[in-house]
Amino acid sequence: MKLIEEQYLPEQKEIVISNRFVGENGQPISWKIKALKEKEHQKIKKREGEDIEKYWGRFCANCVVLPNLNDEELLKSYGCHSADEVLKEMLTMGEYMILLKTVREQNCFEERKQNIKYDIKKP
Repeated sequence: MKLIEEQYLPEQKEIVISNRFVGENGQPISWKIKALKEKEHQKIKKREGEDIEKYWGRFCANCVVLPNLNDEELLKSYGCHSADEVLKEMLTMGEYMILLKTVREQNCFEERKQNIKYDIKKP
């Protein structure tokens, strides 16, 4: 049974980030992306003096449910120590941008951006 607060989060989204990663059936693997609660976001938010790219890397890594980016074998196979590092090793620049866009949409960043644009254009 879901916690009450989880009932109101957006459902996990499935998306093919890359056609390079295929399952046993030869079809591209769908990644599962979740929305973060603000409590989770507070743990990873941008730290003073930190590069914004590092923040977005952590943010994306924390939203990816599948594949398990913290899997020891996966990390070792890419020579990485963290989930955000492995994303940048696994994905091409274009694939990373697809992931970033999906994560932003899943966490309502894009919706907010549209509302702001609309509000600005109002007479």
